[in-house]
Amino acid sequence: MNHPAHPPYGAPPLPGAQHLPEVAHLVAPGEQLRGIVDTDLCDLVRRPPRRYRKDPSGRAAGTAFGCLFVFVNLAEYLADLVEDCTWGLVRSLRRLFRGRGLTRGWQSQAGRFVIAVRSAERSYDNDDVLLLFTDRRILLVGNGDNVSGRTLDDRRAKRVLGELPHAQLVRVQPRHTWVSLRADLHFADGSRAALDIGENDLAALVALGPR
Repeated sequence: MNHPAHPPYGAPPLPGAQHLPEVAHLVAPGEQLRGIVDTDLCDLVRRPPRRYRKDPSGRAAGTAFGCLFVFVNLAEYLADLVEDCTWGLVRSLRRLFRGRGLTRGWQSQAGRFVIAVRSAERSYDNDDVLLLFTDRRILLVGNGDNVSGRTLDDRRAKRVLGELPHAQLVRVQPRHTWVSLRADLHFADGSRAALDIGENDLAALVALGPR
């Protein structure tokens, strides 16, 4: 009789093992998975400005669809403007009490981390990400929603959004309070990105992160 794989007797369970059926195929052959952390970007982190977003339709699509392409871009621009004038103002006020969600700008290591996570959705609104810690790197994994040319099942599948060398992540700082379930990721270039994360996943993140 075949039995499911499990840690050796007496070994602690793999953090985030419940996600293994969805993401195991993303780990390279010979690469050892150390644990998985389910987390979200902090709501203090805004969407990346348009100049930092990849255009999924491409320049050719803009030529082919002409006015429609211009209309879609105008609609996205107005949506960004509304966000900046409404939720952006609220976010700015909240930073007075909770600190910034992102430091050192979009070209920093933290900024590129946020852009990669946001890119899981065409609207760049995605917050949630699985962090796969292996013996070689940290994989950023998200849902494949809103990806053209895929079946519905494929779009729901997990996909790699990016990866971090272990050397880039230098510190995990828990900042849980009575109003916030937050942790800050500190990067080697001095930048920082904030996460919203539950107690169990925070414990796993601290254990898997730099010591």
